[in-house]
Amino acid sequence: MKSFFQRNKVKDERITNLQNKIYREIFLIVAAICVLSLIIKQLNHGYSEANIWTEAVILLVSSFYYMIRSTGLGIFSAEVELHNQASKRSMAFKNIVFGLLFGIGIGTFFGIRSAVLYADSTLQSIYYFLLVSLVSFIIYIPFLIVVVGITYLAAKKRSDRAVEKELEDDQDQDEHK
Repeated sequence: MKSFFQRNKVKDERITNLQNKIYREIFLIVAAICVLSLIIKQLNHGYSEANIWTEAVILLVSSFYYMIRSTGLGIFSAEVELHNQASKRSMAFKNIVFGLLFGIGIGTFFGIRSAVLYADSTLQSIYYFLLVSLVSFIIYIPFLIVVVGITYLAAKKRSDRAVEKELEDDQDQDEHK
């Protein structure tokens, strides 16, 4: 559906694809700079929420925007299908493994941090590490698997609906011609 102010512009698909590739690369560069900035700030200034807001907002907003746009346009379903055809493991399986590994990483980080900051002896540091890690595993692994799984399923469902709607619109246009 074209706006009143839009002209019928002829676009070269090759140029459009190259521009999209450049935009994708720019996004990856900005994301890498944000992550690098977070790491440097943590090393130089220690953990402080005030130090990470800008980078966290940039990373989260851009990720949510991409997810919302790709599912709304139906691109996400196509990406998942292409991935599943080319890979031995399905995207759903990889998302579950990602949630599991991220939960293990968080639990291990909290265990080490607690052992280093609060333990007075070697035995107490081992005890704190094991206790905090185990409790963190119990909390974060199921939570992250569920969050990642539900997000994936919701995005896939929304993207599938967008593709179905687009196909129905195309069929309706073909019938009315």
